[in-house]
Amino acid sequence: MKRLMKTLGVFALASLTLASCNKDPKADPTGLTAQEKALKAAVETYVPGVIYEIYGNLADETESLYNQLAALKAKDTYAQADIDAICTTFLSARKWWEQSEAFLYGAATAYGIDPHIDSWPLDKDKLAKSLSNAETIADLDKEGAGAVDEVGAASLGFHGIEFIIFRDGANRKAAALNGVEDDEAFAGRNVTGKSEVIFATAVAEDLRNYCFELQVAWDPDAPAARVKLVEDELELNTVMDSGLTYGENLLGTGNAGSTYRSWPEAVSNILVAGCSNIANEVANTKIGTAHYVNSKDYDPDYIESPYSKKSYQDFKDNILSVQYSLYGGQGRTSAASASIMQFLKDNGWSKASNLESALKDAVASLDACLASGKAFVDDPTAAVAETAIVKINALDALLNEAADWISKL
Repeated sequence: MKRLMKTLGVFALASLTLASCNKDPKADPTGLTAQEKALKAAVETYVPGVIYEIYGNLADETESLYNQLAALKAKDTYAQADIDAICTTFLSARKWWEQSEAFLYGAATAYGIDPHIDSWPLDKDKLAKSLSNAETIADLDKEGAGAVDEVGAASLGFHGIEFIIFRDGANRKAAALNGVEDDEAFAGRNVTGKSEVIFATAVAEDLRNYCFELQVAWDPDAPAARVKLVEDELELNTVMDSGLTYGENLLGTGNAGSTYRSWPEAVSNILVAGCSNIANEVANTKIGTAHYVNSKDYDPDYIESPYSKKSYQDFKDNILSVQYSLYGGQGRTSAASASIMQFLKDNGWSKASNLESALKDAVASLDACLASGKAFVDDPTAAVAETAIVKINALDALLNEAADWISKL
């Protein structure tokens, strides 16, 4: 209720201000131009239809992942069916996270959530030392997420869990988790599968907590139980200095308390800090770092999701995040009537069709990577990876041009 009253107070003040400035009964009470109204409508479609939807699904799936791992941890022996179910849930949660990366410009970055839950490569040597420490395992077993700092940031998040439940592109075998870890980094340390499951469960709880924070920090209507956990028990950030969630801040563009002064500014930020940011990262960091052997930044180990071998799927989901942001809804394959893409078409941007073609080409290039039969980790210098870099960079260039055009309206 306290959060709600803060929000209502800010917007009530903004409404009174607008009312006092619009004394002419024939004047538009919003004071917005037709283009500004269209941009506002696009954002009002995008925020709930893309951001709230995806973060809500991410929170749901990471909660399920933690619950499944906690149930596995309670067992004396591990069945393959249980491991397979956990792997399926992990990949679903992973999809929602990757599809959220076109809006990292909010709580994910401000609160350091992105690097906390999605850093790579995994430091296996350090993890091996942690998991062979009986005191660390006892703390993880007893305290769960409260003890994850003991294993270090490089072992947390999706990729720490991925290493435990996947190997060489396949679900981990029950026999392996019922035995002793045989990865070369663990040689001679006698790390049991039981210790690995204890670790994965604690990390999954930590992952769930931060994904709850993402949902709560954006959506003012997030489930009350999650708000209570994040705010009261975990004492994590959930609102901006203004008292608004990130969703309210964006939807309240132009009002007192919002960090966005105008709708063109807000939409330009979505395109640059959101869509362009992830397109550039996919092309030039996620793919390019391990692809360009002669680059000064070349690192053959800088490969996302190497244990599940789902790198190309991660990259595609990142570009789908751009697609959904442009089209105004999670899962959309064409533009909603109130969407950024439709605005560009309806308002005469000369390169709107080029942007849409570039988006389709970028997705198609990653489909070709997936269809190649070789995982990125197995052949990072493949020609299909090079094509994807070119196509995604072309998309990135047009995203920036669109943002520039909108910012000048």
